[in-house]
Amino acid sequence: MTELELWLKTGADVHEGLRLLSVYNPNPYLAEMVKAHPDKYRALLIKTLSGITREAVASTAVRTAKMRDEWPFLSEDDCPMELKILAADKITAWKNYVTNHQKLFSVGSLEDCLETAKNCVFFYCQNRKIFSEFAHYKEHKAILGKHPIFQELDRLKNYRGMDVLSLIQNEKNLLQAIWRLKRRMGKGDRPDLDESRRELLGSKERELAEVRRLISSYNKAYGR
Repeated sequence: MTELELWLKTGADVHEGLRLLSVYNPNPYLAEMVKAHPDKYRALLIKTLSGITREAVASTAVRTAKMRDEWPFLSEDDCPMELKILAADKITAWKNYVTNHQKLFSVGSLEDCLETAKNCVFFYCQNRKIFSEFAHYKEHKAILGKHPIFQELDRLKNYRGMDVLSLIQNEKNLLQAIWRLKRRMGKGDRPDLDESRRELLGSKERELAEVRRLISSYNKAYGR
């Protein structure tokens, strides 16, 4: 019995489900939805994890074991939280790179080929940025800190100290920023900025999800 099957059999606890999601199918958007409204999205979490096959569980376990062999500090108690988060992102980035690289040999049009090639470059760069952080920490036992996740987590901590009016204003600002980014990306006139814009868009969307979660928590606490 896999730990996913055991989780389902023992009641599908939401907190444990989020941990399993981060390991077997990292999805920050679903995770934020579940955190904000666990009763509403628990069924979607169960459906998502139930769709993961035993073969996928075994494959992920092998990759995770190899990663911990290569980067032993991930198993240490004093390992920075940011690096543990990046470990799951590294697995996902590599899987997506491999998938898109294989797809390059079967695409049916030049447009599809270009889009797939862009994805390959994006996920490869994502993986290498994380590699740089891991390699630096392994050698120096100190954080390099160049990966965008460090600044993003600082912003998330800052949101958690805000009052509700400030959160609402930040929600509006983030929505505007996301709209502008999508508009610029939709023009397709700056391919040299595609990677950085895509990365920034993901960061802004995660920030928006956290801000909305905090606003929702405030409304629940005060019966609004």
